[in-house]
Amino acid sequence: MDILGIIGKVLKYVSFAMVLYLVTAVFYHYYSGLAYLPDDYYGVAESMYSDPGVHDIWNLSMVLNSTVLPVCNTRDADGSEASAYLEWYLEGHGFKTYIARSDAMNKMWVIVELDDGSRVAVEPMFLCSGDYNPPGIIDSPDGKFRNFSVTWEEYEKGDFDGTYSEFLKRYEYYYKPPKIFENPGQAMGIASSIRYPGWKKLSSDEIDWWNSEPFSTMEPFSSWS
Repeated sequence: MDILGIIGKVLKYVSFAMVLYLVTAVFYHYYSGLAYLPDDYYGVAESMYSDPGVHDIWNLSMVLNSTVLPVCNTRDADGSEASAYLEWYLEGHGFKTYIARSDAMNKMWVIVELDDGSRVAVEPMFLCSGDYNPPGIIDSPDGKFRNFSVTWEEYEKGDFDGTYSEFLKRYEYYYKPPKIFENPGQAMGIASSIRYPGWKKLSSDEIDWWNSEPFSTMEPFSSWS
């Protein structure tokens, strides 16, 4: 084979590799959910909030105890906007946070992964002014987060005739979400279609908290599309 033939083959393989790389990069951008979110979505959160450094149940409860969600309204009955905002807010504080959803219950909440790998469910509606009950932490089925939870507080009222373990069974679904997403973009993008085929995706107006009051009139959110 002459030199031109070799160069042609090399160029062919290089072109194929470049196309494959670009296709993979574009697919990942959409699958990750970031393509559906405003530019520098998490960068803004990180610039607005402080990271405690250690992401344990104590610091999580400290952050949540001083949090009042500003995106609770009648059109957010399933907690979708509140959950999406809380995920963004906690990510800004350095906590790895997921959005959980049950279509059957028409309900969303968040799950926070701590530094030790433990996962903590948080009910965002308990951080809304109408039902304010911080820190909104739902205890895990094994009772690991009892002293930081609203479930233990509720149980201590004495209205339930049974053990705390039995009481927690009504909250087990918080730790067994039918759907889980890393960000709101995944909930309304192709990741939802691929992971949960046949199920309805969320539309952008169900989860784009930045287009709701008070954020829609505040910078930098008012410039987010």
